[in-house]
Amino acid sequence: MGIGNDNNFVWESEKSLYDWTKKENYCGWDIYDALNSKFVKKICMDQKPLQIMATQFNKYSPLNFRPLLKVNKGVDMKGMGLFNQSFSKMYNITKDDKYKNDILNAIEIFKKESVKSEYGYDCWSHYFNYTSADKNILSPRVPDVITTSNVIKSLVDSYFVLQRDDLKDMSQSAYQFIRNYLLKETEDGFSYLMYSPLDKDKMVINASALGLETISKLMYLFENDKEMKEIARNLCDLLIKTQRSDGSWVYSKYHNGKERIQTDFHQGFILDGLIEYLPFAATDEKATVLETVQKGIDFYRNKQFLEDGRCHFRYPRFYPIDTHSQAQGIITFSKFSLYEPEYLDFAEKIARWTISNMQDDSGYFYYYKHRFFTNKIPHMRWCQGWMMLALSTYLERAEMVK
Repeated sequence: MGIGNDNNFVWESEKSLYDWTKKENYCGWDIYDALNSKFVKKICMDQKPLQIMATQFNKYSPLNFRPLLKVNKGVDMKGMGLFNQSFSKMYNITKDDKYKNDILNAIEIFKKESVKSEYGYDCWSHYFNYTSADKNILSPRVPDVITTSNVIKSLVDSYFVLQRDDLKDMSQSAYQFIRNYLLKETEDGFSYLMYSPLDKDKMVINASALGLETISKLMYLFENDKEMKEIARNLCDLLIKTQRSDGSWVYSKYHNGKERIQTDFHQGFILDGLIEYLPFAATDEKATVLETVQKGIDFYRNKQFLEDGRCHFRYPRFYPIDTHSQAQGIITFSKFSLYEPEYLDFAEKIARWTISNMQDDSGYFYYYKHRFFTNKIPHMRWCQGWMMLALSTYLERAEMVK
């Protein structure tokens, strides 16, 4: 499969989304942004239950009350990490300097928004305050592994485009944040990464997987760093150990023994971490890692996706169809096609269904498609960032096999 007429549909979609995103200057709403309204914060009175209720209502409402509630838009650092990864991929494919200029702009944003002054290392978080359903807190001053990892991945990609040592330095600094603030060990000796420095009551499996993916990318820059290799292997061991017999993973394990089962796009996150690590796996572990990936891919493909490319919301619940879930499928199957090429065809099938059914004529992607109606709120990070990365990941892989 090459980038010819067969992929013009995807190319046109990527261009339309890129143009819309640039017009908005990466500034938009987020599904968790309710507390970015002074009015909402005031009526919540710093009470966590009220903050949770406001956030969840704002997240799931099919009507967009954000203008009425005066929820401020913002530029999200995780979203910028996603966009910047896509810019590097598109530059590698096209050699168009506009993408290089986008990379340079993103780097300046990362430098400005890093909270290094508070933690001693480069790290990033969201632009809004957020209280989760289990009462954990994120804020612009509380960096997390997900946001920081996506920025690191984008910095590594940017380095290979620009060959600038300051990008290596910034990515190394952010790695030290992850290592010194988030790396922990379970009672039975397995390494894992906390979601944030405040999130101490549980282990989120996909957070460790994203850390594994990030450290694996860093190892291309720091080939002789033995500590990185050891941490990566330990995180990989955790993912192998926690995989369930059907090939899936739970979302999180609480230190009190409770488990949260949420079978959705996070399965793709975990697979991406293992796939990125595979080239670095030692001889004595490579077969086990590949077996774990294959088992996980089989579950992800056969249980979570329909043959036409639609993904379950949270398996076994089908609706609503979530653009984020669609995007993750494109990313994961495109990446795994390096080992089994036929999965690139399925990534294309997901992309075509999503573009045909969830992309607005103006370029942006809708949030949810329910059975009888569509939630068309244009969430910047959740939908546009992930679809930009998904389409560019697919196009990059398609170019490799051209």
